[in-house]
Amino acid sequence: MEQDGRLYKVLYQSILTQIYSGVLRCGQVFPSQKELCQRYQVGITTVRKVIRMLEQEGVIRTSAGKRAIVCFDESEQAYIRSLMQRRDSILDIYGGLELMMPSLYAEGATLCKDLTSVMGSDGSRDDMEMNHANIISFFTEMLLPYQNQTVLDLQTDMEHYARFPYVKQSGLENPFDASTRFMKEILPLIQGMVKRKEREALRIKLELMYRNVGKQAEIYLSELQKNAPIPQDVVNYQWFRGKNRSPLYATVAQSLYRRAQLGEFNNRVYFPSEPEIMRTYGISKSTASKAMALLSDIGLIYTIEKKGTVLRKEEELAPVRIEQTIIADNLILFLNVLQILAVCSGKLSFAAFSLLEDSELGDTASEWESSPLRQRSSGIIHIITAFLKAHMPLKCLENILEQFDDALIWGHYLDRPYVIDEQCVVLAQEGFEQFALACESLRRCDRKKAASSVQQTFRAIYLDARLYSLICYKNLEKVPSEL
Repeated sequence: MEQDGRLYKVLYQSILTQIYSGVLRCGQVFPSQKELCQRYQVGITTVRKVIRMLEQEGVIRTSAGKRAIVCFDESEQAYIRSLMQRRDSILDIYGGLELMMPSLYAEGATLCKDLTSVMGSDGSRDDMEMNHANIISFFTEMLLPYQNQTVLDLQTDMEHYARFPYVKQSGLENPFDASTRFMKEILPLIQGMVKRKEREALRIKLELMYRNVGKQAEIYLSELQKNAPIPQDVVNYQWFRGKNRSPLYATVAQSLYRRAQLGEFNNRVYFPSEPEIMRTYGISKSTASKAMALLSDIGLIYTIEKKGTVLRKEEELAPVRIEQTIIADNLILFLNVLQILAVCSGKLSFAAFSLLEDSELGDTASEWESSPLRQRSSGIIHIITAFLKAHMPLKCLENILEQFDDALIWGHYLDRPYVIDEQCVVLAQEGFEQFALACESLRRCDRKKAASSVQQTFRAIYLDARLYSLICYKNLEKVPSEL
């Protein structure tokens, strides 16, 4: 319920932006409630609330027994102004797509038996007209084998945040026509690569596809901008903005955890109290209390009776305060995020390493090797994700990693000594070894090898965490697939 309460704002803002920028035009039939549930991966209650809000805003009109109709109307110039406000964010998103989605599609496609949602089994298109919905369905099939809700969230937001309207009065070529022609050419090639399990070749082809689509978008928006006034208020409407299924108290807990790791509380006798946390983050007592419980569970803080809460040093772990069912649900979210990083962190880390001078790579290796967090898998995750967030070349990727980091805090529960499993020990050791290799490669200024080792680090930690979660929480449902 808390997650849906946060998601309705995302859905509302996304649809409102599409209406104001002309993606959804006056007189057009509004998507059905079922379609919105599927597109945004939210419940019917959330969708109905958003529809009521849109009707109150006066941008759609509903009537009993009929589909809603878009009733917001604007001039082409107004649509252009709205679009120009989002121009930089749109192009930023296309750059982010190229660094993340090809790897996800290529890895997922190797787990698919066949892809037939757009083309026939012989690779032809004669039996089905290619349109935007069919193409989306085709690519969605490549993501389904992950069994990962967060992966589908990424694609859903990508589909809606990166879309923009074609302004007929501009006199420019429709960029979507050019993109469709390009897709017609490469889709048969992509299907062939999927059948042959040519993962690397498929990834390269998909990167070319995103580069081409992004180029078409940049040409169109740049030409359109020549005939439009410079917007005074730019909208930073970033990909995956606010699409966070982690509960609010976990976000607060992760923020406090980061601050603690940076040494902010080292000179204080006591850790911030609940009232102080409530004031700092503008949250309720219940949310602050849950954040403190989470930090206690993962071993960051320790409560001294009748005195206060302090940073934990040598004290034994306190008993778990958060319900097992809640922990289990959020471990699924943790595993979803970790699975994505196990697939994408190679490209992301290479992009980050490429921004650094050779001397800075050595400094990064020294910083990683000297961190006390390196002794635990959860700590290694924190070290690398903190680095990636600070060195992403695109704002949308910073935003995604920030939200991923909120979910990763739940992985600390796996540091508690529940059981010892031989296979888990082996996988954990592999993660430590790959992390050490990443540091060695950074010292040699071998960015490519370091990036590969980072990805292998995440992969080993993911497989370890997945197996350990299944052992400790036997009733886990919707566990993402094994890579």
